[in-house]
Amino acid sequence: MLKLRSYDQIVEELDRLKDIGAELYSVGKSGLGREIYLVTIGKGARRALIVCRQHGNEPTSTEAMMEYAEELLGREDLLEKVRVSIIPLANPDGTELYTRICSKGRTSIITSFIARSVKPYMGDINRDHKKKKFPETRAIAKAIEQIKPDVLLDLHNFFPNFEYLMLRRPVHDFCPSISTNPKIKPEIMRKNVKICKIAIEAVKRIGGNPAEINGLWPSIYRRLLMPSEKVLDTYYSLNHNIPSATFEAIGGFSLCSRRMEKGKILHKASTSAVIEELAEDFEEFR
Repeated sequence: MLKLRSYDQIVEELDRLKDIGAELYSVGKSGLGREIYLVTIGKGARRALIVCRQHGNEPTSTEAMMEYAEELLGREDLLEKVRVSIIPLANPDGTELYTRICSKGRTSIITSFIARSVKPYMGDINRDHKKKKFPETRAIAKAIEQIKPDVLLDLHNFFPNFEYLMLRRPVHDFCPSISTNPKIKPEIMRKNVKICKIAIEAVKRIGGNPAEINGLWPSIYRRLLMPSEKVLDTYYSLNHNIPSATFEAIGGFSLCSRRMEKGKILHKASTSAVIEELAEDFEEFR
């Protein structure tokens, strides 16, 4: 079963990936001075950036993409076409705090929410992409400026009982979402939708139960937050014309190995499907 790893353990794994062929460098430091690493694999012209764990209490994207990165190193055919970059820990301070909370058996919605934010600012990275007050958001911006991705994916987890408690509907295990900002160019919005549809089909193929696009969230949330330029996918779709989507998988907020393992599998399936499509149908993402 999936187990949480500390920041130092993940950095050790990144160093190992570097030793077997990946590129690795820092794009900045967190509020408490931890390096924010970018790992890149492939030499192709088609570029993707995957951002993991903006919220420290949402661990499965990190584990999924670390595993996916190693698998990519064996895909020479794919790597001739694509260049995949991953920020495995966008919020290393929240990550480390959440790992310590879990190791002491103190997981709850409250303690988990504390680890969601960046330290020492007590703010949400994914509400700071317009102003870039936090060093973590500036690190992400630096990576995007350097890579100039054709596709940008933001990976998250959601509370497994959210739908049942709040919406009284059958619980899904995966939900892709895109910005609802009406100022995004229609061509970019079309590509955003395409990315989500690819992910939905990939999750269905492995027996997952995906929600429709933006289907996890109440309508008031879709109206008020999802158009906001503070959020990663909205900001870069709107201001940089980068096709972008957010993937939410089960496994966040409370430590449950079974849910985390499932979320990891869903993140790998959905993300890898988008990368495969990027390699084979590049014009759709240009």
